[in-house]
Amino acid sequence: LDCGGRALRSGFVDAHAHVVTGGFALDALDLRGVRSKEEFIETLARAIDAGKEKWVLGHGWDETSWGGETPSNAWTRGDERFVGAKVWVTRTCGHVGFASEAALEIAKITGAKTVIAGGIVELDDEGAPTGILKELATAAMSNAVPKRSRSERDEAFKRAFEYLLSKGITTVGDFGDIESLVAGADGYAQLWEDFETLERWDAVGDLPIRITSYMPLGDWASVQSHVAWNSGWTRENETAASRVRLGGVKAFLDGSLGGRTAAMMAPYLDDGSTSGHLMYPRGKREKILRKQATLADAAGLQIAVHAIGDAAVEQALELLASIEAANGERSLRRFRIEHSQHLTAPIDGQPKRFKRLGAVASVQPAQIALDGRSAGEKLGEERASRYYALRTFLENGVPLAGGSDWPIVSADVFAGMRAAVERGDGHESQSLTAEEATTMFTRGGAHALTLDGLVGTMAPGAFADFIILDSSSDSDIVATYVGGK
Repeated sequence: LDCGGRALRSGFVDAHAHVVTGGFALDALDLRGVRSKEEFIETLARAIDAGKEKWVLGHGWDETSWGGETPSNAWTRGDERFVGAKVWVTRTCGHVGFASEAALEIAKITGAKTVIAGGIVELDDEGAPTGILKELATAAMSNAVPKRSRSERDEAFKRAFEYLLSKGITTVGDFGDIESLVAGADGYAQLWEDFETLERWDAVGDLPIRITSYMPLGDWASVQSHVAWNSGWTRENETAASRVRLGGVKAFLDGSLGGRTAAMMAPYLDDGSTSGHLMYPRGKREKILRKQATLADAAGLQIAVHAIGDAAVEQALELLASIEAANGERSLRRFRIEHSQHLTAPIDGQPKRFKRLGAVASVQPAQIALDGRSAGEKLGEERASRYYALRTFLENGVPLAGGSDWPIVSADVFAGMRAAVERGDGHESQSLTAEEATTMFTRGGAHALTLDGLVGTMAPGAFADFIILDSSSDSDIVATYVGGK
């Protein structure tokens, strides 16, 4: 291949994304650029008018962009444009959403008596829902929204593939449809249907990107018994080109910093009434977590856990220690702690345990631009200084895997690498070099997906997955190749 003097690099590995959800987001109302309460209201009103009787679905609002006041139905009460309008728009973190009054009625979320296990329904002073739903309460709204057809889901996947490939991403760790994940066991069937669609496309050579899928920990037995679990890829040849595999299972340990549901050791500075939310509180629920994780690990499955707050990271490390005590050491365990955003003091205490236990820190540096500016306000500067401590992880020998968590933030790898190098949150001592950031999104991602030597590298025996960059730029992708095509 003559690249005409252009630079050729390994294809990128995004270790953590939600592929079909990202595909839906590409076709949904985009609220990421909204900068005021008034703009939020007018953007929704225009969408309601354009959609007439349809639902308005959107993503990406961030109250910190307009001063911190979260959306409320009180903002639009008395506005005729919103009467009967069905609106469901999620916050940029994906753990919080805003529902209109008509949407709340359809979901049967009507007052203080509405109790949703693992979820939070925000109420006003009169005991009526404001429209803000957090964590598993969002599942009730997702269940109320009309289900998308198989053809709509397929189109979302195809949009996602085109977008990811345009960003130079040739391999992705797919953690599944977010709506299906928050639905718990009720969402398992949809997750498997999506995976089987990928398998079907792969079987006829129509899957243009490599995907390692992770299913919920609660369904670990189905993963362990599925023929696709780790049968995955060995080498491509003319007759077989398997690009999809099951990598393991995942559990959510907490929520998000933006929603104040990330589990912290101490209360939030700007809301002393809460220290966040552990999905598996100490006691009976945590025992269920440990039992499921120990059984999944004994079956040889890789385990990933979502842990953003320092208390959740602590629970993750304790979980890994208990698994090792029960099942012994395993060289390919590669227990993944997704996000690993906040650490306890001293800052190197938890990273030392990551290293000792063989854990991978699966991080999403583009989120620094999302939460970095508000971390000090929510937690205080001392705790905020331990936010995405990338340099500390590397100094302690902890493997870093780069991802996006798309569509929470853009899957633009160059934006993620730039955030890791430049930071911009006042904690530049935790910055990486450009080379370290590149490794995070290539060999680091491959390591997290247990695909060392196959992806994220230009070496004999690796898949011919690479990108060509414009010679006049370090980030303009001219072409993306997967398997030499």
